[in-house]
Amino acid sequence: MKAILIICLCFTFFTTYAQKGVNNIDTVNYLLDTANTPLNDRMWDIGIESKYKYYTIKCPCLKFNNYPTFLFDVKEQGRKINKDQITKIKFISLGSLIDLAKTTTDLTAQTLYIFYIVEKTKREGYISHKVRLVTPRQPIVMN
Repeated sequence: MKAILIICLCFTFFTTYAQKGVNNIDTVNYLLDTANTPLNDRMWDIGIESKYKYYTIKCPCLKFNNYPTFLFDVKEQGRKINKDQITKIKFISLGSLIDLAKTTTDLTAQTLYIFYIVEKTKREGYISHKVRLVTPRQPIVMN
């Protein structure tokens, strides 16, 4: 009886870890300026479905030939940024964003990334949205 009690206490008081936890959190900012990008060079598909606005990079570079897709709830207003603040933000390139999307969705990343997409507004200024990277899924083939 004492042995069972000791075993139960061991399971109760000791925490075990099956996987190494992610300790690093990094913020990633990408400036999406479609107004200044020539039409033939645009790689982004932007749209709204249901209550989500999505940004898809037209590059089948993720697992199962999926496109990197970022989305956010349209009810979230985002954070307004003026021209003075925009110069202080460090932005990454499109290639770096694709590389981070690859490592994040392959579950091999040792760093957790928080993605922000910054868009130019119709008026002067910018708006930043915290977006979520959609995990690619294997397509189901129906015969």
